[in-house]
Amino acid sequence: MTRRSLSFLATLALLSTLTACGGNKIDGAHSSTAATPSTSVAPRPLGSRPKDVSLKEVDPCQVLTDEQLQQLRYSKTRRPDKGNRLDEPQCSVGNSFGPPPNLSSLISLVVNEDISAWLTPERQGGLASSNKITVAGFPALEMTGKRLKDDCQVVVDVADGQYLDVFSTTARERGTSPEPFCVEARRVAEMAVQTLLARS
Repeated sequence: MTRRSLSFLATLALLSTLTACGGNKIDGAHSSTAATPSTSVAPRPLGSRPKDVSLKEVDPCQVLTDEQLQQLRYSKTRRPDKGNRLDEPQCSVGNSFGPPPNLSSLISLVVNEDISAWLTPERQGGLASSNKITVAGFPALEMTGKRLKDDCQVVVDVADGQYLDVFSTTARERGTSPEPFCVEARRVAEMAVQTLLARS
């Protein structure tokens, strides 16, 4: 092998060594392919909340003031209870006497289930209607059942894994349309959120 051939091979070897040691560089800096952790937050299923309001340790019988009960034409009698499904604290208020309309509302404070549970096919399949609404600026769902025409339910997204649940129905005579009960559930939910905001 000639001296020129040996020199050429040595040059190639030197270039190969420099390339292997130097790595890929852009403008004198090593390129990086490491992924940047994502800081994005998944959007809420019903939209964003103006703020978070915790329902933990809140008495559902105190989310409506005496003045609000009077506006609703409800008795000041509050009946505490517990939910059968989630063991959530509940309170029944209403008006069983006097001239109609005689309405009642069951207020539940759910702290161990997210409102997104009401968007699952299992829950939605048992409803006659389900409409996205807002209550005092908070995203909410207004729902009616398939069997009865005299009740309506409004659930309000107040925090992750927590929601206010208002179920309004007749206290005496049977109804023929859920609309007046949906109006009532929205009114009760609106007042309850206002009270919760004032105390948060």
